[in-house]
Amino acid sequence: MRALLLIGLLLLGNGLAQACEFSDVSFKSDFEMAKLDTCSQLSDGAFMLETTPENRPINHSPWYAFKVLAKKPKDLEINLRFDGERPRYLPKISHNGRDWSNIDFDLHDGVMTFYVKATTTPLWIAGQELFGNQKYSDWLDELGQNKAYQRFQLGKSTQGRPIGALLSTQADNKEWLILLGRQHPPEVTGALAMLPFTEMVLSDSPLAQKFRARFNIFMVPNLNPDGVTNGHWRHNVNGIDLNRDWKNFNQIETRIVRDKLNEIVASGGKMVMGVDFHSTQQDVFYTIPTDYTVAPSNLVEDWLAKVKKNTASSFVVRNKPGVSPGRGVFKQYFTDTYKVHAITYEMGDNTNRKMITHVAKQAANTLMETMLATPSSAFYFKDKTSQ
Repeated sequence: MRALLLIGLLLLGNGLAQACEFSDVSFKSDFEMAKLDTCSQLSDGAFMLETTPENRPINHSPWYAFKVLAKKPKDLEINLRFDGERPRYLPKISHNGRDWSNIDFDLHDGVMTFYVKATTTPLWIAGQELFGNQKYSDWLDELGQNKAYQRFQLGKSTQGRPIGALLSTQADNKEWLILLGRQHPPEVTGALAMLPFTEMVLSDSPLAQKFRARFNIFMVPNLNPDGVTNGHWRHNVNGIDLNRDWKNFNQIETRIVRDKLNEIVASGGKMVMGVDFHSTQQDVFYTIPTDYTVAPSNLVEDWLAKVKKNTASSFVVRNKPGVSPGRGVFKQYFTDTYKVHAITYEMGDNTNRKMITHVAKQAANTLMETMLATPSSAFYFKDKTSQ
């Protein structure tokens, strides 16, 4: 490794590193979802940057996002390391923070290396396209303009950020579909799936109108706004994986959802399906086995068979049934509490974005068809051993 020449100066603001300044190059992390912890200059035009997790132990999902500027156009070699971890998210580049493309890179001994040309105009680099809290707020505001839906603040996060939610209800409806997202801050492809999925369910199509005439919808798209803002790898600001807190409910973020579900049930509501959106290395649907205590037992198998039939042949529907008792996962909590199906809907980190949208729309339509074809009585689990 080349001898280190200079350590950049970290300027602090609001408790977060905001900039790493060198004589002619600056690395900045003064925006939502930014993540950059240390930086050093190896030689003229070559830099070593590092991102470290908010705490440990932690899932191996190193996140990074920063801007780079130069006082005059300059070719840079950027080396990025991840506190001893292997990278999960491949580097992307943007000239405006909105439109992104992939960067060629090399990986050696855990260090990712790529080359860019820096100028006086900020160049954005991140593990995924940026999808922050403001996008959710704008999206909920747009949906809330339709008087058929109620956009409201479910509560506040640990750091006091609003957690937005949406309700679609009709007076005589008792059955509820629950949609949940962004428990883990870097999982952008889950967000890219959740939005078109929700938009299909809330659309004016005949199918969606028929669906909402029978089923109510409670949707929370961004449960971890603190983690999103602070560029966390996995956790909320208390260092807790929210998708492991659905047993003890030590975090305000999980408690406010639980309390709303309890309120719905106390008012006569019946939970019938839960969908929790995430990202992982490949597209996969983590489901509940058909022989578990859920009703109706084959609902999700029937749904995913329709998804397979109605999506492009290049998309693989991976159905992975399993249970995780005691781990505090939302899917398990929802299933054990209400005796109905829940699914962890995972999109691959590198799945084509148009494919994510295509699959989400087909998944929403086929779920509505499957649920509408299911009699209300079938959503009540009957213990055959007691008959």
